[in-house]
Amino acid sequence: MVTKEDTVINELKLRIKLLEKQNDQMAEGMNEKLLLWLVMEIIAQADNKDKLLYQILERISVIRDVPISLCCTIENKDYKVISDYPANSITDNCLFSLSDTLIEKIENGPIYLSGEEMAEVGFSMNTDLNIKPEAISIFPFHCRPIPFGFIVFIETEPSGKNIKFFGSVISRILTIAVDKIDKLTLLEEQKEPENITDIKIKEENLELSHFNKQLKKEIRERKRKEKELNKEVTIAKNNDELKTTLLSNISHEVRTPLNGILGFSELLRHNNISAEERNQYINIIKISGKSILKIVDDVLDLGRIETKEIELHLEEFPVTHFLNELYNTYKDDDLYKQKEKNLELRLNVNISSNTIIRTDKRRLKQILDNLIGNAIKFTEEGYVEIGCRVKEKDFTDNGWKDLLFFVKDSGIGIPKKLQEAVFEKFMKIEYDISKLYGGTGLGLTIAKKVVEKLGGKIWLNSTLGEGSELYFTMPESVFIPAKQEPSLTTIELKDKYKWDGKTVLVVEDDEMSLIFLNEILKPTDIHILHAANGQAAIQMIRNHPEIDLVLMDIKLPELDGFEATREIRKIRSDLPIIAQTAYAMADDKRKSVEVGCSDYITKPVNRQLLLKTADKFLNP
Repeated sequence: MVTKEDTVINELKLRIKLLEKQNDQMAEGMNEKLLLWLVMEIIAQADNKDKLLYQILERISVIRDVPISLCCTIENKDYKVISDYPANSITDNCLFSLSDTLIEKIENGPIYLSGEEMAEVGFSMNTDLNIKPEAISIFPFHCRPIPFGFIVFIETEPSGKNIKFFGSVISRILTIAVDKIDKLTLLEEQKEPENITDIKIKEENLELSHFNKQLKKEIRERKRKEKELNKEVTIAKNNDELKTTLLSNISHEVRTPLNGILGFSELLRHNNISAEERNQYINIIKISGKSILKIVDDVLDLGRIETKEIELHLEEFPVTHFLNELYNTYKDDDLYKQKEKNLELRLNVNISSNTIIRTDKRRLKQILDNLIGNAIKFTEEGYVEIGCRVKEKDFTDNGWKDLLFFVKDSGIGIPKKLQEAVFEKFMKIEYDISKLYGGTGLGLTIAKKVVEKLGGKIWLNSTLGEGSELYFTMPESVFIPAKQEPSLTTIELKDKYKWDGKTVLVVEDDEMSLIFLNEILKPTDIHILHAANGQAAIQMIRNHPEIDLVLMDIKLPELDGFEATREIRKIRSDLPIIAQTAYAMADDKRKSVEVGCSDYITKPVNRQLLLKTADKFLNP
């Protein structure tokens, strides 16, 4: 039975083979350019047409490892050898006969004959040459001194690939050579004064020199592309190994929380369970669902980091407000609420409330999410403390200072021998209390890589059985204004929002998502309108000027959310539009802003975040 993992791995292997094939093709192209470049040097310097013919035969034969080559003219169906390589190795007769069929083939363009085909056209070799021909390649040409001629390359390899695979390049060389021979012949016939001849030759040499420079430039570009292609092949192979390991981990880790979702969903069907049991089952389902979402996010983030697609978007914002929001988010988290009777969540911000931080806000939250989530997961009782402080000794000339963040817990701790390894990919320390939640073992790996991307360092202090302390720095990231204010106290999240008299348009094609959004918005008393696709949303905006806010899904039938937003902006440029989408890649927020969205939230939608974001526009 072919599994999804097998399909993914096979596709990656096919891509690697394709890249290797492209690499071979690029190498062949490089050889063609080199051959053309080397022969062009001879043509550029030639001042004698007879000598030129021999030098072309010699250079192509040596480069492509051809034992015998010759140049012939045809008159009345008979041929005459006028130049050969090696010199004087061919006599004028007993080499091959020219039938009408063969002459017609030569006139129509290059021909390539294998051993069997040579016998059919009457080809034979002089017995004193001591070689057995396995293939021949014949190229016709016409010039002023030679009305009808051809060049023959005799090969001892059965496939004849040395010449056949470079036929187009050799034809191009002959075209340029014939033009040179014509010019040399014309100069001889006209017997122009020596100085005029020299001028023309110099002009011609200058033209050919320019052509050679272009060839050299193309060869350098080919080398650069070949290097890039080799790099892609290496990355593809590494990704193949990474995906194999990922799929192996994911296939195992998803089953645990998935079992919790399916199992407790089935138990909820029973009528004889108590209200307390029902709430307990619902909490387990929510925690398990978030675990699966965390696995998906970890895999996507690691993929971006490994392929160096991660981008930083620096901004300035108050650090105390940021940490208070993060603190309150985790106070409302289901996993923490399950443990809050025995676990205290602390916020220790030893910094002025008007302190400004300059960094990537989303990436900073990503780092802290990984550290705080781990701390809560592995701490059953005691505390988890989130905090930061300025490293006063690290003053800089421009006033910006290093900021030190930390997440401490009184949990199980990590053995000394494993403390360095916890930042490696797929490194997991199995505890009985964590088996419900699963995980990929990528959280600390991602945190470390993002911290380093931001220019900081991360480290760990831990004692087995006594808890862990994780620290990381943000170099030259904070500025404290001269006016000092007391630190902010914890900001409580609003439990109730009232937007009676307001109207929201929910643009959503998925029925389950629509029901969920309606249930979130219903207690606010806001009037809810619905559109199932982008076209319907545009029409609703035209027909309902009372609409105060739009919740816009991105993946929609007929017309997607991006295009619908562009059209709505033409009708009402100031209408707040919040993108709510399952797309969670690095550039999705940027795309949403570019088309005119006022803000952006990802699915699965966080109830508190949705209400808070909407309130920002409904009660500015």
